[in-house]
Amino acid sequence: MDQYLMFHQGELAVQAMANESDIAKRNGAVLSGSILPGAIPFIAQQNMLVVSSMDAKGQLWTSVLFGNQGFIQASQHDALMLNKTKLVLNEDDPFWRNIEHNQQIGVLAIELSTRRRFRMNGRIQTLELKGEVNGEVEVTSPYLYEVKIQQAYPNCPKFIQRRNLKLDPCAFSEQLPSSLYGTSLKQQQQDIIQRADSFFVSSASPVQAEGVEQASFSLDASHRGGLPGFIKFMAPDKLLIPDYKGNSMFNTLGNIHLYPKAGIIIPDFNNARLLRLTGEAEILWDQEDTSNQSAGTHRFWVLKVTSWQQSAVPQGVQWYFQDYSPHNPREKVTQNKVQRDPNKAMYMRVANVVQKSSRIKLFRLIGAEAELQGKHREAPLPEFEAGAHLPIEVALANGQKVMRYYSILSSVEERDFYDIAVQREDRGKGGSKVIHETLDVGVQVKVLPPRSEFPLLADQHHKVIIAGGIGITPMLSMLREVIKSHASFEFHYTARSEADLAFKEEVMALAGDRAFFYTSNAEKAKRLDLEYLIQQVKTQSHVYMCGPLGLINQVRELTKAHGWADSRVHFESFGNANQPGDKGFEVRLKKSNQVFMVDPKETILDVLNQHNVSVPFDCKRGECGMCATTLLVGEADHRDLYLTKTEQAHQICVCVSRAKGGSLTLDL
Repeated sequence: MDQYLMFHQGELAVQAMANESDIAKRNGAVLSGSILPGAIPFIAQQNMLVVSSMDAKGQLWTSVLFGNQGFIQASQHDALMLNKTKLVLNEDDPFWRNIEHNQQIGVLAIELSTRRRFRMNGRIQTLELKGEVNGEVEVTSPYLYEVKIQQAYPNCPKFIQRRNLKLDPCAFSEQLPSSLYGTSLKQQQQDIIQRADSFFVSSASPVQAEGVEQASFSLDASHRGGLPGFIKFMAPDKLLIPDYKGNSMFNTLGNIHLYPKAGIIIPDFNNARLLRLTGEAEILWDQEDTSNQSAGTHRFWVLKVTSWQQSAVPQGVQWYFQDYSPHNPREKVTQNKVQRDPNKAMYMRVANVVQKSSRIKLFRLIGAEAELQGKHREAPLPEFEAGAHLPIEVALANGQKVMRYYSILSSVEERDFYDIAVQREDRGKGGSKVIHETLDVGVQVKVLPPRSEFPLLADQHHKVIIAGGIGITPMLSMLREVIKSHASFEFHYTARSEADLAFKEEVMALAGDRAFFYTSNAEKAKRLDLEYLIQQVKTQSHVYMCGPLGLINQVRELTKAHGWADSRVHFESFGNANQPGDKGFEVRLKKSNQVFMVDPKETILDVLNQHNVSVPFDCKRGECGMCATTLLVGEADHRDLYLTKTEQAHQICVCVSRAKGGSLTLDL
């Protein structure tokens, strides 16, 4: 097997120390020696590229290249072509000097506006053009470079702050001042670091080629993000950086484990500057983290800066901020002397059960040590944000224990209980059925702390809240928040019938005349006219919605047609894997020459996992893109919210999507 398609010893060591080796093995199936077909047009449309390089002293440097679309493109499935004539050039950029003596580079194609990224590494060289010039058959171009791909794979969208990049033609002719250099950070550089919400990092691992005494290096370029202030100072030139939970492959930390150096570049988006830092790197394990800076990993890494460079960016390169990633951890500040660990599992008990409709039950959960009536004897429950969900362990009929996620609909200010609502899905995988049949008052359940991936922004924009069916649950906690903050809002609640509007009374009591109700299957149905709604809402309104796939897609298409920015549309689905009328189908795996049947109640991902076929995954709702797999033959019934129309021609999110016909062939 190609050495670049296996984890090296540093990655394996860090995976083991983090107790994530099994997840890494599964997710490592995404590693490839060629560029995915769906990534080829994605790469070609980029105006920005992140590259890693190593200087003659072995120091790592990160650069950001800007250019017209097409400056970087996949000339083949295993090669990139970089056209220097289409770039905004900065003569101070160390990248061009470094590749003269060290051709190994890391490459990250990243589109901040859509939170998409594709990582590659390989060897760069000037491109030889075939043709006859002065009697020579081949000519080396000083403007064209080829990167022979050694490793390529997609990354998930976590921790990326959305920004739109606009490249004005004047950027190509603008004269830039000389860069600033230093070995000790001054106040200006420290200010840039303290305000940063994003940076890109270069790391390297030694690669011992057969028959060669001296090792070369494989380089990697990666992204890191968080809320402003997520980078801390341990000393004036020593940075402390949290390592959040990611894809478990630990490419960056694995490299640092073997080669303790790193280089980062921090874009100062608002002031047209780039700050490059390089230095010595070290991993810190099992650190005390009372403020939850690491979001539960207790894992950090340190960069001791030995050299820096601050460069101007042309004014024609303009960034427009959209929103922060919903996955960004938030540091916790509490005045309680006794508090629960916000990242550890805990046991809760059912304090009350209410039948809200024929299919929906409301469950009130309290701490296992609490009285059924009254306050907690110990610490309050972990805090959560409006829109958060609670992971609950459920034992299925076959004895398998799985985690199921249910939105918390109670107030964020209430820390003595969590209210959740569960809709029974007889066509589902059995989790909701077990909860309906076994969770009675006094029953104890194991839960993980609340997770927030669907935050409500604290801004002054008018909020249009749309809830479809059981999608009402996260919207109820959001409704309580907008009322508390005296925000401008309107609330639209739709379901199949009047009886399915299970929380109509609660919404009416909270929202009053700003609440509107709709049904779709009733005899005198009053349907929600989404097109009219989007046309009539206030200027610069934001939509927050949760519901079925059809509702979400319709709102996204309508807002796009009316020129809305993506940052104004916020949504969460409750999964779209199983629908009435689903039929079984055959899935063929080309590489492993295997054939499996997918039953109506199963997903492709379920079947692949049952047969130990490694496919990376995360959300299981079709939102993160981690499980996107190359589709070779067959027509897919796409039920994800991640892939573009172009990408859907070549890929399928196996966690939710199915076959329209009787068979699909995947590149597995």
